[in-house]
Amino acid sequence: MRQGAETRCSPSPKGHSQKNILLIRWKAIGDVVFTLPALRCLRSNFPDSRITYLTSPEFASLIRSFAVADEILTVDRARLKRFHNGGLTELVNLWRAISGPHYDLVVDLQGYGETAWLSWLTRAPERWGLIHRPSRAWAYTRAVRRDDKAHAVDADLKCLAECGLETTPVENFFELPSEKQIAAEKLFSEFGLKPEHPTVFIQPFTSTPDKDWPLERWLALGRRLRDSEIQILFGGGPADRARLGPAISENFPVAAGTDLLTSCSLAARCAVVIGSDTGLLHLANAAGCRVVMMSHLNAKEYPYGHPDRVLTPRQAGLSVSAIEMETVLAEILRVLGTKPTVLRT
Repeated sequence: MRQGAETRCSPSPKGHSQKNILLIRWKAIGDVVFTLPALRCLRSNFPDSRITYLTSPEFASLIRSFAVADEILTVDRARLKRFHNGGLTELVNLWRAISGPHYDLVVDLQGYGETAWLSWLTRAPERWGLIHRPSRAWAYTRAVRRDDKAHAVDADLKCLAECGLETTPVENFFELPSEKQIAAEKLFSEFGLKPEHPTVFIQPFTSTPDKDWPLERWLALGRRLRDSEIQILFGGGPADRARLGPAISENFPVAAGTDLLTSCSLAARCAVVIGSDTGLLHLANAAGCRVVMMSHLNAKEYPYGHPDRVLTPRQAGLSVSAIEMETVLAEILRVLGTKPTVLRT
């Protein structure tokens, strides 16, 4: 757990021996996934340094699977805000964590007011912050204003580049843990899915309902694909399983509730992964999956490196729900190399 007026400092050249580096990003899944290239960039520029990642507890296993950070510190932000209900203990533990190691460099990619304070409290000689508001620049030795129109990966890398680091080539790759791949293979078989048949992984829900395509359309799409011997696998978080009752009742395999890394391994087992803007899709993209993302026009978050893999409404200003069934169907069939004429409505 730790974190970072713009006092100018000399950028650290590649290979400079920073002893302790702290990277801060504590929410959410997709945004944590987006820090992977920045994390690899830090490792490339400072190969002999110790890198610590400060995040929320629920993301610790994900960051550990990146296999780049040397240490992961967590802070329970909800508890931290409840001063008289465990918050004081959380604050003391956090203070001990950030004050003991004597960081040489803090990189705050969250840019919240509290992370600015934490960055400043480390007293690290170099504190770099990717900020939303100029008023937070005081906490850093180098503050970079976030480009709200840029993809989050590019925004993170721009911050590091402006602070003097070499950011190319961009390394946005994620190797799935072998034990999660084994677990996914077992589930794939238990679901009755056949390796020789193409499978489409559908992630129907996001944390923001306005981003969702209606479930009834996902089910209709699933029926049409299944009629042509294209297998369907529905994914989702623990809270989504009840919502996917209609899919279960239609005998579609449903993996909702499976942990994130196993879900991603299941997605990697499929020919196409489709859904709206979710952390699972961004992680699957980094793992090399063929991801198709449904989004509104002018969205800045897309499968990084593949802005062409986005489906949007034909008319500007409309929500994801306005994307037509035939548009989604045609894209899946194009990816699978299947002729549309094989399907029946």
